[in-house]
Amino acid sequence: MCYNSPPMTFRPFALVLLAVATVVACSESKKEEPPPPPVAELAMQETIALEGTPGSTPPLTDATEPAPAPVEGLDGAPGPSPAYGPVSAPVYVFILTDFQCPVCRRMVEPMKYLARRYPTEVRLVVKQNALVSHGRAAAAAAASIAAFRQGKYGAYSDRLFSNPGGLDDDGLVTNGQALGLDAERFKKDMADPAVAAQVKYENALANKLELSSTPGFIINGTKQMGWGSYMGMKSAVDKELARAKQIAGVAPDRVAYEATKQSGPNGELIANALFPKK
Repeated sequence: MCYNSPPMTFRPFALVLLAVATVVACSESKKEEPPPPPVAELAMQETIALEGTPGSTPPLTDATEPAPAPVEGLDGAPGPSPAYGPVSAPVYVFILTDFQCPVCRRMVEPMKYLARRYPTEVRLVVKQNALVSHGRAAAAAAASIAAFRQGKYGAYSDRLFSNPGGLDDDGLVTNGQALGLDAERFKKDMADPAVAAQVKYENALANKLELSSTPGFIINGTKQMGWGSYMGMKSAVDKELARAKQIAGVAPDRVAYEATKQSGPNGELIANALFPKK
């Protein structure tokens, strides 16, 4: 489902609106701070223009989604994932991405904007679906996890998507050094068997969930393959948000899990494959 699209012009007005949205997200090991207010709404054409400018607004600040239990029969092993947004968000959007996918580049800024428009309602969680047909995807995915271990997934991801020609071994390291990462630790983590196992597992999980092409999304259990538009994603989130509000009798940080379980005949499988046990 990866395909190229013509570049679009990003209006300075939209950049100003989004540039002020540098926010601080706490990891689950710390008490969450009050969420920031939502950023100003953009016109439809401005959201479309975002697709052509990956990395043009401040990166989302890393938080950590704990590893879920492994799904039986899948190669590799799960690991913690980059996340953004409160754990109590009623809607979880899992993003299955590939750094060599040209379509994945298009959704970078629109998804950052979505997170900033829904600061209390949406949590993004990123999984690496490094397609075997993309020769540098697995290496780039491993490098992004290495950057994540130093708290720089968002910034590193932006750099790779804004420079798709820099995915060779030297480029992956250079991009990390440009962000001030500890180079020796970064190289060691890139080569960590646990990182390779996580990359392999997340690709296998994507195939298990029938999201073999990139990008893929799971919004409270509702699957979407490919990127349409910000407005399409917003519509899907609004629909799931309304459904999540009907979930009663569970803790706020389990609403998205319960909504996912109730999303259809495979809802329980999807929920248990994506959410950590509590």
